Amino acid sequence: MNNSDVKYDSVGLSLSKRQTGLILLVIVLVIFAIMVPLTLVVSVGVGHGAVLVDPISKSISDPILGPTYALKAPWVSVVDVYYATESYETTVPCFSSDQLEMQIGVLLRWSLIPDKIRDLYSNYPRMDYKETAIESIMEETIRLITKKYTALETIEFREIVRNEMEAMVLEELATEQSLAGALTRLEFDLKNIDYPEKYTSSIEDKLVAEQQQIQAGFEREKILILANATAQEVVIKALGQAEAQVVEANATRQAIELVLESVGQSGNETRIAELYLWVQALQRIAPEVEILLVGTDGIPVLIPTNPTTP
Repeated sequence: MNNSDVKYDSVGLSLSKRQTGLILLVIVLVIFAIMVPLTLVVSVGVGHGAVLVDPISKSISDPILGPTYALKAPWVSVVDVYYATESYETTVPCFSSDQLEMQIGVLLRWSLIPDKIRDLYSNYPRMDYKETAIESIMEETIRLITKKYTALETIEFREIVRNEMEAMVLEELATEQSLAGALTRLEFDLKNIDYPEKYTSSIEDKLVAEQQQIQAGFEREKILILANATAQEVVIKALGQAEAQVVEANATRQAIELVLESVGQSGNETRIAELYLWVQALQRIAPEVEILLVGTDGIPVLIPTNPTTP
């Protein structure tokens, strides 16, 4: 191999290294061109607020509300906060005044005031105010309230217990300084109160017994009402029969008086009255017999038992 060949190979190798270097430089520039805008542009969605934190100047920007885009320095970090609607749901174990353990299920909803996001972030840089402040306030408040009521009272006065929980929880959240008054449109919901299985069973047995007692009272009252109605019916029938007898007696008396008036003073008034009553009795005994043949001192007498029969 001569010297010219060696020189040519070294030149070719040098050109190859330069090309590789240029390619790497282009790749780096392309990546830089893509990454820089991504680190400089902030996209903020609907219902979100972005807080820009500068570790160099140690400054916190006012919240940038979406939907929008914003520019920032590459070293500035972005804290995205959803402020439209948030919620916290938990089950709080607590005791009643008679030392019965209960599981209180609660739900809290709220929104954040956008102008307060910066203050809230200053107090909670990890934005863990839900787990730190709200959770502790909810648990402490609910436990204080349940200690005021027996387990049975939490059932009988559930609405009162619920309203007291809501009022106290909302007041505590509103006065908690670390929350910076950032919470708004607060809604409290007492979802359920769970009792031990044995207690629940005893309550059900008690309710069944009370229902049976009430039903027995209804049945007893029903029997008394029916008995009273039956007694009144008997009295009414008795009064009706008595009145009917009086009417019949008056009619009989009037009839006898008319008969005696038609006969005149014959001295047989008593006998005539007896005979009339006897005929009346025969009419009731044998209503289908129209004429009776009766012997009186050997003289047959025809007596019609139904005067209306021709």
